[in-house]
Amino acid sequence: MEGTKGPGPGSTAEPYGRAVVYEEKLPKRWTAATVTLLAGWVAHQGAVLLPEDSTVWFVILGGAAFLALVLNAVPLSKRVYHRIRLRDGRLTVGRETLAVDSLTAASLREAAEQPTDAEFAASLAARSREELAEMRRRSSAAVPPRIVGGGWSVPLGMDQIVVENAQGEPLLIATHDRAALLDALTRAREL
Repeated sequence: MEGTKGPGPGSTAEPYGRAVVYEEKLPKRWTAATVTLLAGWVAHQGAVLLPEDSTVWFVILGGAAFLALVLNAVPLSKRVYHRIRLRDGRLTVGRETLAVDSLTAASLREAAEQPTDAEFAASLAARSREELAEMRRRSSAAVPPRIVGGGWSVPLGMDQIVVENAQGEPLLIATHDRAALLDALTRAREL
């Protein structure tokens, strides 16, 4: 049979893990709303001020462009540093690409059991001062994970998972859909 997977004539030659494709879509509503609102405001000001006060309108245009950049810095950062694609057995996060086979199977299982950021914050609120001091002492002794793809930290509105590569280096991946990413990585790793 043509197009079937598995051994035999006409089967695909690539292993199952290479057939997994995953791409995380970035939210676009905030960017579209802010740009539309600012463009409408600039157009309204242009209708009022042009052609007599063109200098004032150009100042307003520049201010609106700067404001659009400030309001959309986080979505732009997400697009550059934290866009996730999984294709052909390679995980691309922002500007960095890793082989899925380089991630350890044990760390992927542990990442599935890690609490979400909201669950972790709730568990911290229930701790005593002594427990928090002990956690702080242990965490300062541990090696912090490197953020895959670059950037300074996990952007607002994103969750995170921590996995290890074959060399034992902890890697932090910022994601919008934690469960879907872990499922795709697990399927690609053929666990």
